[in-house]
Amino acid sequence: MEKSCFLAGGDRRQFWLSRLLAPTAEIFSLGVPGLEDRLPKQAADLLVLPTPCLNGQGRIRSVGDGGLDWSALAGLYDHHTRVYGGALPRAMEKLLPGCGPVTELLEDRTVAAANGRLTAEAALALAEERLEGSVFGLDCTVLGYGRIGKPLAELLAARHARVTVAARRPEVRAEATQRGLNTWDLQGPPPRTGLLFNTVPAPVLKAEALSALEPDCLWMELASAPGGLPAGYEARFSVLNGNSLPGRRLPRSAAAVLLAGILRKEDSL
Repeated sequence: MEKSCFLAGGDRRQFWLSRLLAPTAEIFSLGVPGLEDRLPKQAADLLVLPTPCLNGQGRIRSVGDGGLDWSALAGLYDHHTRVYGGALPRAMEKLLPGCGPVTELLEDRTVAAANGRLTAEAALALAEERLEGSVFGLDCTVLGYGRIGKPLAELLAARHARVTVAARRPEVRAEATQRGLNTWDLQGPPPRTGLLFNTVPAPVLKAEALSALEPDCLWMELASAPGGLPAGYEARFSVLNGNSLPGRRLPRSAAAVLLAGILRKEDSL
């Protein structure tokens, strides 16, 4: 029997997920860009929420409006409905105990790693678009060396940028050094930087380091809230919002990553 899949809210990733799931599931949707609203007549087998799920007002995130109210989902899921999405803990307060098993896609290591690579790829393209030039020969700093920082540093190095990885932990800097990258321990003034990518979800640079950044530096914020700049900080340099880049810049590829996570879980049930 064909499964029913209800996609609620989100960005273009949800649209492409509907395309990818359509051969094996009956698709229903509400507030998905590019799809007409079509509600199931009974509780769906799968409920796919956005990644991340909530907007700043605690509503289901959607493009171009204030989000979807949770009441719009009433009666469209039950305790048999399997729920998928990203950054779900707060969202579950609205659903539990009424829904079935919940899968946090961003906790799937394969999904997180692939999403990090897509974020790095999209960040590099967006940076060059904003700079109106190549990163070839440019002094670039990557703040943090995790699932986004590592592939980003590798991409920059492959494009012959001069890359510095900024990290506190000696073992992290040692790994970056082994890969032929420069490193900075966050102490003292930063290296000369024309382009800085922040992947750390906290302000870790001291005031003196921030003040030493050149006015023509471009800071791209890739971390989740609160990000790498102190609240209320008035930067002398340009700051570019790089949040949710896979959904904004590479939604088709990002949807394929999420689908793989969903299918892995479904096959294990």
